[in-house]
Amino acid sequence: STFSGLADLHFIGRREGYYGGTRLLMATCKRFQELCTSRGIALPSKNFTLRYDTNIPRQVGLAGSSAIVNSVFQALMKFFNLSEEHIPLERQPSFILSVESELGIQAGLQDRVVQVYQGLVFMDFDAQHMKEKGYGRYERLSRSSFDWLSSLPFFIAYEADPSDSGKIHSN
Repeated sequence: STFSGLADLHFIGRREGYYGGTRLLMATCKRFQELCTSRGIALPSKNFTLRYDTNIPRQVGLAGSSAIVNSVFQALMKFFNLSEEHIPLERQPSFILSVESELGIQAGLQDRVVQVYQGLVFMDFDAQHMKEKGYGRYERLSRSSFDWLSSLPFFIAYEADPSDSGKIHSN
């Protein structure tokens, strides 16, 4: 990590605690290597640098950690020239959730599905289908069928000193 000074370190430490996003980057890379190995994908030995920046507030339930994990995952896919043929789209949200679960982050699949599919998505988490396939039924929905939503007001609640949003997911 790089800081412009002690005040910057203090600000980031207060905002992110002692964990921050670096552990998300490392865990995503670790799990990506394991996923590729388990799928018989040989990754070439290449150097790379990862860094991130986010304006998603922490601990307010806006899926900030999964957004970082998904971004790193997509960057690794592109860096190693992998496609949905290598790691199918419907399996990608579960991978992202597995990274967060390994770090003890309480979460569900919904945010990850939307991030991977990038848009409006019908999601069915039927228990039998999940057990058999390891993922839900996901279908992209046409944006035009939801144009009426743009006429509604949009609100975001923000807490400057948030509590642990994972407590809500753990219930």
